[in-house]
Amino acid sequence: MQRFTRNRQPAEHREQRSAARIPGTAGRALQQRAALALAVTVLGAVPLAACTPGATAARATMTVEASSRPALQPFYGQKLDWTACGDLRCATLTVPMDYAHPENGKTFALPVVKAATAMPDQRIGNLVFNPGGPGASGVDQLKDGGVDSFTKAARAHFDIVGFDPRGVAGSKPAVDCTPPDDAPDQAGDEAPQPLYPRTDAERRAALADADRTAAACRARSGEILPHIGTLDAARDLDVLRAALGDDKLSYVGWSYGTYLGTIYAEQFPQRVRALVLDGAMDPAKDWSEEALSGGRAFRKAVDDYADNCAKVVGPACPAATPDGIRTLIADLYAKTARHPLRIKGSDRRLDENALHGALTASMYTPEAQWAPLSEALTAARKGDGGKLADLADHGQDLQGDGSAEATADPAPRDNSGEVLTAVNCLDNPHPEDPQAYWQLLDRAHQESGPFGAATVLADLTCRTWPTGPLKPHRVQADGLPPVLVVGTTGDAATPYQDARSLAAQLPGGMLLTYQGLGHTAYGRSNACVTDAVDVYLVDLKLVQPGASC
Repeated sequence: MQRFTRNRQPAEHREQRSAARIPGTAGRALQQRAALALAVTVLGAVPLAACTPGATAARATMTVEASSRPALQPFYGQKLDWTACGDLRCATLTVPMDYAHPENGKTFALPVVKAATAMPDQRIGNLVFNPGGPGASGVDQLKDGGVDSFTKAARAHFDIVGFDPRGVAGSKPAVDCTPPDDAPDQAGDEAPQPLYPRTDAERRAALADADRTAAACRARSGEILPHIGTLDAARDLDVLRAALGDDKLSYVGWSYGTYLGTIYAEQFPQRVRALVLDGAMDPAKDWSEEALSGGRAFRKAVDDYADNCAKVVGPACPAATPDGIRTLIADLYAKTARHPLRIKGSDRRLDENALHGALTASMYTPEAQWAPLSEALTAARKGDGGKLADLADHGQDLQGDGSAEATADPAPRDNSGEVLTAVNCLDNPHPEDPQAYWQLLDRAHQESGPFGAATVLADLTCRTWPTGPLKPHRVQADGLPPVLVVGTTGDAATPYQDARSLAAQLPGGMLLTYQGLGHTAYGRSNACVTDAVDVYLVDLKLVQPGASC
C-alpha cells in the first residue's frame, strides 16, 4: 500500500505483479484482482465483527482480558532473539495459529526486523508499521530501504519495526495458492478472459476461473486459510508489542495497514499510544460498496492523469491535450479487446487485461510513475505494447526511474497477490449466488467502465471462500486515545471519503487532509504532512480540526 522511497514503486504495485505470475487458469481470478490494484485496500475494506456498538465494545474488552489467559502467556512472555541482518536486526515472533485454542501446538512463525535509532538517549520506544496489502511484507520493505519513508525525527525517537503478518512472505507457514502439480494448465487453450464478461459463456468461464483459484488455495493452504484474517493479525500485533517490551503501541499503517490498525484499536484501545492511519479504509462498507466506490475512484484517477499529465510529465505526455489522452486510452481498450498489441521481441501480446493492469498500477505515485506510463502509452499508440506489458508484468522489480532493483539477499516467495485474495475474502462476507456478482458487475460497468467491472470480477473468487467472523461495522473503541487519520484528496486506492468517514468514527479521531494526487501522503507528500505526523508521533500533539496541507 505504500512505497518507501520517493523513486521506488509502491508496495501494491509489486503485489499486483505477484498475482500476475501465478500460472495457469487457476491464477486468472487473482490476475483480475491484481490488475485493478485495489488490492489492499479498495477490495479489502472489511470489518471487525459485531454490528451493534455494545457488542463490539464488549468484545474488545473481552479480547484484552483474554490476552492474559494462561495458555497465551508463553506467547506474550517471549523475548525476541535479535541477530544482525545487514544494517538491521532480525528476529522471529511465534504466535498461535488459532487464538481460541492456543495450546494445540499449531503456530505461525513471523519474521520481524528493526532499524534501531542512532540516538538511544532520545528513544521513546518502538514504532511498528504495516505497508499495506493485505499481503505486503514489512520485512522486505525495511530491508529494501523502507526506513527512508520515516523522517530523521521519527528515526531519532523510535526503533522502526517491520514484520510479515501471518501467512505473508517469510511467515511459516505461508499462504500458497499455486495450482497442484498435477492440475491441467488450460491457459493456452482458452481465449483471454474479457474485463467485462457479457455473454453467458463468458460469465461461466469467469466463474470457473474463480472457482479454480479458490480450489487451488484450499488444496495448498486449506488448514491456515481460516486463520489469516485481520482479526487474528491484530492480535499478533499485540503479541509483538509485548515482545518488543512496550506497554503501549506506537504504529503507522498505510492503506490496508489502516484497517489492521483500526481492528487493533477496537480490540486493545487501552494499549494504544499513537496510531497514524494513512490512506484509510472505511470498515463500515460492505463488499459491494467497496467495489463501486473503488471503480469510481480509479476512473477518476485516470482522468486526473489526463488533466495533470502536462504539469507532472511535461512534453512527454502521450497526447497534446487531456481529451487527447482520454481518447487514446479509450481507443487502446477497444483495440486490445479485439486485437492484442504485439510486443517486440516476443510472441506474447498485450491484451485489455494487461493494459488495464498497467494503467491502474500507475496511479499510486504520479511523481514516479506517470512518466513511464506516458512513454508506454506513446509506444502503444505506435503499435508496440511492450512498455505497457513491462509495467503490467515487471513493475515489482523496477525503481521509479525504470532501473532494475537490486536485492541484498534472497527473499521468500512473493505471495502477496494470494494473501490479498485470501484475507479480503475471509474478512469481508460475500454472497454465494453468482447472480449477485453479475448484477453488480453490470451496474459497476455502467458507472465506471472497465474500472468498475474489474473490481467486481476480482471479488468473484470470494464466492466459495471460507467465511470469517467479520462484518461491516462502525468503529467502537471506547477509551481509545486520539488517532491521526491522513487522507489524500486524489487517492484512487483508498478514496478520500473513507478517511473522512474513519476519522469521524474513531473516538477523538483527527483528520489531516493532503490536497494532492496519488496513494497515501506520509513519506511522499510535503513537509506540512510530515511535520504534523512527526509531532503527533513524538509529542502526541493533536491536529486541529480542518487541518489541510
